[in-house]
Amino acid sequence: MSATSIYDLHRASFSNVSAFVVMDGAERVATIAFKFPKDGAGRLFSYVHWIGTEMVRGFAAGGGYDKKTAACAAAATKMPGALSDGRYTAGTPHYTAQQHGRYIQFNAELRKDDGREWHNRLRDAGFTVLQAV
Repeated sequence: MSATSIYDLHRASFSNVSAFVVMDGAERVATIAFKFPKDGAGRLFSYVHWIGTEMVRGFAAGGGYDKKTAACAAAATKMPGALSDGRYTAGTPHYTAQQHGRYIQFNAELRKDDGREWHNRLRDAGFTVLQAV
């Protein structure tokens, strides 16, 4: 397979997708992926995964506004408000109190949809947001 054709295949496969890794210091704590509608006006889906919890999905439709932030906010409302289901309680071997606090902050920042973009909110909260795809 030629180099040109592998890039063409990649571009075709991921033309309507983007993905981000969220870091807290040197630790990867979350991933966020977007699936864009082909026509631009359909539903944009956001997949939010805080590592160690179940992935959630939200969407935004229509146009004329920041659909990525709206879709992240919709997904974040489906995340647990705290890591307190018995497996992820702060202070257990799974999460330290600091990690639990960062999860709370991540969730709170993503839930906001008031004009500031989702990635800027996370960066202002001290997370590093890296685009992977």
